[in-house]
Amino acid sequence: MDRSLKQYPQEMAWAVVQAKNQSFAVATQDLREMVIMPEVAEVPNTGEYIRGVINLRGRVLPLIDLRKRIGLTSVTEENNTFCAMMEQREQDHHKWVDELEASVKEGRAFGLATDPHKCAFGKWYDTYHTDNPLIAMHLRKFDQPHRQIHGIATEARDLVAQGRVDQAHELIALTRSGSLARLASLFAELRSLVREGNREIALVVEAAGRNFAVSVDAALSVEKLSAGSVEELQHGAGVKQDGIVRRFGKRAKGGEVILIIETAHLMNGDEISQDLLQPATAK
Repeated sequence: MDRSLKQYPQEMAWAVVQAKNQSFAVATQDLREMVIMPEVAEVPNTGEYIRGVINLRGRVLPLIDLRKRIGLTSVTEENNTFCAMMEQREQDHHKWVDELEASVKEGRAFGLATDPHKCAFGKWYDTYHTDNPLIAMHLRKFDQPHRQIHGIATEARDLVAQGRVDQAHELIALTRSGSLARLASLFAELRSLVREGNREIALVVEAAGRNFAVSVDAALSVEKLSAGSVEELQHGAGVKQDGIVRRFGKRAKGGEVILIIETAHLMNGDEISQDLLQPATAK
């Protein structure tokens, strides 16, 4: 065992947490508490992985984004990207109805997708999977209004062919106030669910004589790792995170491999202003 690695009691329990789809272990010996992520205040001129500071019962602690620290996209960035994509898919359908109305008014063919499975949202919708039950349940509500919107293209075309242009315009107007408005509301609710539903956990850690917080996607359990399973990662194992992950263990049940976070290596003194770091003795 590398002598630079902190030694922990063999029978110690570990906090098993998740970042992206990987499980990590944090020594309970270094862990002071776990809380639902409070509001984060940004701080200028800090390292890329320092998200800002949190105020925990009057104590201001720097917040390290674990995902960013190990080279992954942060939860905040993922949420923003997802919500921006959903905003675009919503706007696609507003433009779709605008184009249908224009084609009826100008007496020309309508060239956009009439099959709900062929538009950009439909292709995404048919293949997307989430483990979040609230989001999965909400997404099912999109099916009916989405189909109804695409279905009026054929109805409008038939009405125009019959010389009933006014009725085609009425159909489009009803769709704007009905199915399209419902779809827009569902998109707004989905964005809200994504932002509110992916609430991270802040781990308050004491390491190297300082207190700080670390963001993780979720806290899974507190448990002992399988006896004798903690080993050092071999050189070239693909984990290159400035010594943050240098060991692994296995869960007692199921044998899942858990990467062990070296808490003392999470901080880089050059990245965090010293006046943000509270001594471990602070109350």
